[in-house]
Amino acid sequence: MPPWASNCDPALGDLGDATTRRAVVSNADIVVHLATRGYSSLRPPSTDELEAENAITTALVQDSITAGVSQFILISSIHVFGDALVGDVNELTLPAPSSDYGRSRLRLEEDVHDLSSTSMMNSLVLRMTNTFGAPVFPQNATWNLLIHDLCRQAVTSGRLVLNTNGLGYRNVLPLHDATNAITQISTGALPSGTYLLAGPKTYQIREVAGLVKTRAEFILQKPIALDFDRSDVTAHRYFTVHSTSLGIHGVTIGDSLINELDELIRTAYTQFCRVAT
Repeated sequence: MPPWASNCDPALGDLGDATTRRAVVSNADIVVHLATRGYSSLRPPSTDELEAENAITTALVQDSITAGVSQFILISSIHVFGDALVGDVNELTLPAPSSDYGRSRLRLEEDVHDLSSTSMMNSLVLRMTNTFGAPVFPQNATWNLLIHDLCRQAVTSGRLVLNTNGLGYRNVLPLHDATNAITQISTGALPSGTYLLAGPKTYQIREVAGLVKTRAEFILQKPIALDFDRSDVTAHRYFTVHSTSLGIHGVTIGDSLINELDELIRTAYTQFCRVAT
C-alpha cells in the first residue's frame, strides 16, 4: 500500500461482489466512488463494460443507503458535456454527450441522484476534467492517457509524437489538486448536486506537450524532440471550464501542474527505464 494509506484499514475486493460491497460500506459515513473507469481513445470501454459498471455503481448506492451512509460522492467526467464543450462551460451548461462513454457517465450521475433523492443520503457528483499524476499502482492502461503517454515517450525514446495537429484543447487537473479538493468537499457541507472540478487553465495539446518536453529536458538532462501530424487540418473549438459552485462553497483548487509533471516523469523513468534519477 502507498504511504498515504498507512492510517487506513484497507479492504481489498471486487465491488461486483455483493458481500464485499456491503462490508466496505457497513461502517462508512462518507463514500467516495472512484472505481469507475477513465477514458482512453486507444481503447474506449465497450458497451458491456459500461453496462456492468453502471449496475455495480447502482448497487453500491443502494447498499450505501441501506448502511446509513450520510454522503455519497461520485467522480464523473467532463465527457458528459460532449458537443456542449465550447466557450465558457460551468454547472449551468447542459450536457450533450457525443460518445457511449459520455452517455454512460451522465446515466451514472442521474442514477446516483435519483436513488439518493428518496433517502436521507446526500449525493454529490463531481464532473472532473482530465486528471494526471503518478499512479500508485503500476497499470499499463494508465500510461495510455495523454499526459502519461507523453511522459513515457520522453523517457523511453526522447521524442514526443502527437498523432494529431495538437491544436485540440484540454483542461488538466493534477492529481494532488484533485485529491485536495475532494478532501475539502468530503469534509464540507455542500448540498446535494452536480459540481465541476476543473484545473485553473485550459491548454492546447501542443502546449501541454511543450511543458512535458521542457520538464523532461530539465530532469533527464538531454534534448527531447516534439513532433505532430502536420497534415491534420482539423479545427478545434476553444473552451474554458469554471468550478464556480465549488468556489462559492469555499473549496479552493490549487495549481501544482509543474510539480505533478516532474513527479510523473520521474515515475515513468523508474517504471520504464528501471533506474531512478
